[in-house]
Amino acid sequence: MIFATLSARLRQGAILALPLLALIGCATPDPEPPVVASTTREMVAAVDRVDARNRTIVVRGPDNKPQTLQLGPEVRNFAQIRRGDRVRLHYEEAVAVRIAGRGSSLEPETVLGAARAEPGARPAVGAVAATRAQVRITALDTATNTVSFVGPSRVERTVAVRAPELREFLKTLNVGDRVDVAIAEAMAIRVEPAER
Repeated sequence: MIFATLSARLRQGAILALPLLALIGCATPDPEPPVVASTTREMVAAVDRVDARNRTIVVRGPDNKPQTLQLGPEVRNFAQIRRGDRVRLHYEEAVAVRIAGRGSSLEPETVLGAARAEPGARPAVGAVAATRAQVRITALDTATNTVSFVGPSRVERTVAVRAPELREFLKTLNVGDRVDVAIAEAMAIRVEPAER
């Protein structure tokens, strides 16, 4: 499902919010809706140089600093890239959380997907990774917006909570609570013809 979404979004030129509700599992006995927060970043850069032998391009973004991008064989149609073309980099991260229902368990799962342009189409590539798990809260600090938890790997982690929606969710938690968590990241690179 995620691979199909990625492929469709690549053809449309962007990756939108992923179906995190399905990752958390809406079929649980207590369908408390999760809190979802997502961020999207996009950058457009101009192709300054193309090195076909090494499959690299040098691009200049809004800051006009040159950056070299290595484009492996998964980027089809590399030969179509020309000086002056635009490279659009799109990154999205989404997090969904909810307090786990009493006695519920959420099997850990990681889903990976990738897509690339069809032969003959403009060069493009994208990837997505989505993970879900149930964690146990071990410490909370609403003054600094940090939370510590232990997941399936039994390693304690402490993270800073930045999204306003998730900071509000943090205030509803207690040490010992079990929380269903789903995190998805998607990235796409697409080359567009130079503006005439």
